[in-house]
Amino acid sequence: MIQIIGKEKCCGCGACVQICPKNAITMRADNEGFLYPVIDDKKCIKCGLCLKICPILNNQKQDFRPKVYVAKNKNTEVLKKSSSGGMFSILADYVLEQNGVVFGAAFNKNWEVYHRFIDKKEDLNILRRSKYVQSNTLETFKETKKFLEEDRQVLYTGTPCQIAGLKSFLNKEYDNLLTADIICHSVPSPGVWKEFLKQNYDVNKLVKIDFRDKKYGWDKSKLYFYFNDGKIEPQSKKMSLFRIGFGETIFCRPSCHKCYFKDSNRFSDFTIGDAWGYSYYAPEMFDRNGLSILFINTEKSEKLFNILKDDIVYKEVSFDTVIKYNPYYKTSVKPHIKREEFFGCWQKEQINKLIKELTYRPLWVRIYCKVKSMCKKILKI
Repeated sequence: MIQIIGKEKCCGCGACVQICPKNAITMRADNEGFLYPVIDDKKCIKCGLCLKICPILNNQKQDFRPKVYVAKNKNTEVLKKSSSGGMFSILADYVLEQNGVVFGAAFNKNWEVYHRFIDKKEDLNILRRSKYVQSNTLETFKETKKFLEEDRQVLYTGTPCQIAGLKSFLNKEYDNLLTADIICHSVPSPGVWKEFLKQNYDVNKLVKIDFRDKKYGWDKSKLYFYFNDGKIEPQSKKMSLFRIGFGETIFCRPSCHKCYFKDSNRFSDFTIGDAWGYSYYAPEMFDRNGLSILFINTEKSEKLFNILKDDIVYKEVSFDTVIKYNPYYKTSVKPHIKREEFFGCWQKEQINKLIKELTYRPLWVRIYCKVKSMCKKILKI
């Protein structure tokens, strides 16, 4: 049976839970608020399926060089509703038009993030937009297999490790399955997110959370909270602290610091990300409403791109050039130097205060980092 020897070797995809024939495995939160598999010895029959399908323990290295496009959705209204260039919506629309189903991350009524499916276009907004929290896949791998075997078209979207977990769970290729992952920075703790909300808001009054509001443009997006009394709270110091903590990787999952699914070791058909650095390789493509990088990883995705490209404004760009400005395609984030200190205190202290104290940088450090960043940009030009 599966055992967590080191937490950096569990990405929390949930494949082991969903493959277990006796429901002997459940996902439970640890002291950092991340979900890990826990085995009930009384139910376990030692079949070994959980070991066989773990995407990290059975990591089969991929090696390919994808085609890369800067791309955006031609439909301006859809573009405005999307986190970046609206590529997810292009893929989802196609699958839904085939009477298919689309899986992605959504909020539940308590503003926790989980995976679910939709089969109607009018529900697509539920899955749009970024959620900077690790999603619980629940039983969506099982549901995906059921739909595939009913010969329905399926699009499953998620982080690279979730797609690897799904593919390992299925253990065979399906012509009617499309998958898309993201250029993933890391996944923050669901427990920290829940505590952050609890300390700062009445979750019963929240009606919408937008991590990437585009009021000031896609490349200057802000975190916004919307309430049932019509109040809208734009990014303030207390809200920006969660984004700072995420960016500083002070509460990210241990496996993110040594991610097994970076670079070309991906199992998805498409990889989607923000077109950071666009001014160096496609300045004419800029749109304040959003712009994506789209990686074509498989023959299946290349064929589909050729079908869908009439709905996309796109330009093929150099893989090596794009990666310079999107380093997390290849590189894992480094753990914050005070990560352990944060998780030693987060359940006893005020989250905002803790993030502020542990991520504070003196003025001279901030100036140095700004100058260093500017120098890098000039050298790349």
